[in-house]
Amino acid sequence: MTHWTVEVPPRLYEEIAHLSAGGRRAVHDLLDTLAADPRDPASSTEPITGAELRRIDTAPAKDSGDRITLLYRVHAPEADQPGRVEVIFILSGP
Repeated sequence: MTHWTVEVPPRLYEEIAHLSAGGRRAVHDLLDTLAADPRDPASSTEPITGAELRRIDTAPAKDSGDRITLLYRVHAPEADQPGRVEVIFILSGP
């Protein structure tokens, strides 16, 4: 059982839809990884006061070779509620 839920806001759906099939798979795999551990050593913390903002890249998409960068915020678990991973921004390119 995971202790994290991953939230992708509807405003990013169109961005994800424009990715190649391999890019969407790479994002899916990365979101699955973040649900297990949002503080993955492959991620980096962004300097911002009062929030845990992190950045991580996908593996290269198998069809296009593009890497997709996700900027996300980590909300720690509270009491019996799981923690939340809130995806804020997606950037793709070669």
